[in-house]
Amino acid sequence: MKGIDEKQQILLKNFYAQEKIWGTDYYLFDFVAGILLFPAMILFIMPFQIWEGDYQVQGICFLIELMGLEMYVKQYCEFRDEGKRRGVRGIICYVPVSYRQFALYVLKKLLKLCLCLTGAAAACQTVFALAFLDTFSAGNLLMPLLGCMVLPMLLIGSTFLWKLR
Repeated sequence: MKGIDEKQQILLKNFYAQEKIWGTDYYLFDFVAGILLFPAMILFIMPFQIWEGDYQVQGICFLIELMGLEMYVKQYCEFRDEGKRRGVRGIICYVPVSYRQFALYVLKKLLKLCLCLTGAAAACQTVFALAFLDTFSAGNLLMPLLGCMVLPMLLIGSTFLWKLR
């Protein structure tokens, strides 16, 4: 499997830097992602011990977070042209960039956001568990890692990797 081609990644970075004038859709996807990720992260920073036995809240939290991350990824995959929603892949075919490099670019953006969410959730869960509950468990680190990193990267990232076959 080929790795990351830096020249193509720079072309994609410049492409997105120039094309942020696409209109409200780019910023709307980012705004909606923020609205969905905010309550999910509020639930994720609460210590795991509070939710023990109540797995419905954790499932709802995962779903809200996945919807927010999907909206975040859509800002790199879709835009509106003459009133119609189009995929960025249709434009990128005119730029000397392969779909593999496009998928890796989007996955890097997703990974960066997931790392930030995971770090914040793990740190807050640890601090809040020690400060308010006087206890700490492996779940305080495992749940943010699974919920903010592994699950989104597997579910959302697999959609891009599936198209590479």
